Amino acid sequence: MRILLVNDDGIDAQGICALYAALGERHECTVVAPDGERSAFSHSLSIHCDVFYRKTDIGYAVSGTPADCVKLGILHLLPARPDVVISGVNNGSNLGSDIMYSGTVSAALEAAYLGVRGIAVSLSHHNAPATFYERAARLVCDNLDAFMRLPVRPETVLNINYPVKADYRGLRFTKAGINLYNDAFVVGDAEGSVRLKGVPVAHDRNDEDCDVELIKKGYATVTPLRLDRNDYDCLEKLKGTDIFG
Repeated sequence: MRILLVNDDGIDAQGICALYAALGERHECTVVAPDGERSAFSHSLSIHCDVFYRKTDIGYAVSGTPADCVKLGILHLLPARPDVVISGVNNGSNLGSDIMYSGTVSAALEAAYLGVRGIAVSLSHHNAPATFYERAARLVCDNLDAFMRLPVRPETVLNINYPVKADYRGLRFTKAGINLYNDAFVVGDAEGSVRLKGVPVAHDRNDEDCDVELIKKGYATVTPLRLDRNDYDCLEKLKGTDIFG
């Protein structure tokens, strides 16, 4: 299988190195990843500046965003379209509401936009021991054929999170939950600067069957996410409402 590996932590990050080592045993892998940290860049593209890249032993280091890396890899650098784009293993979770900020998940969604299967994989906590990156990479490698056979539409990606604080209990398919934060800006390191600080807030808006809760019990969660973000129920209601008449 031809695999394009991307991430948002940078080409030298533990997670992408773990994926390359595990998947490279059986598959043709090429890394196209940012040349440094690009976390929380979401789906941003570098459309107002040039994007630079340099060849490495395992692929290409890119000056742009995770989504840039996917576009550049598929449309310009790779000699043939990949069968799948795998993004990660991310240093930290991409669960619940955090998905919308994630460069890791957005890279997988960019693959789907270009008609290529996308898979994102993350660890449930930051800066975990190296063995957890290896376990998450092995989980993806051992189950990749099964993931590719799933009845998943081209515009849907799989968002996988692997548990760190609880013993691994298996895979569960589930929906994304909700995260709430008490966001505030605090004084930054440089004069005149501020920095965003978010403290998690406890709430009761999640049921037990969602990624945020299942990861705490030791399950690796697999959440299907769609490019199509329309609220069709709301749209149908609005079509029958004449509020401007």
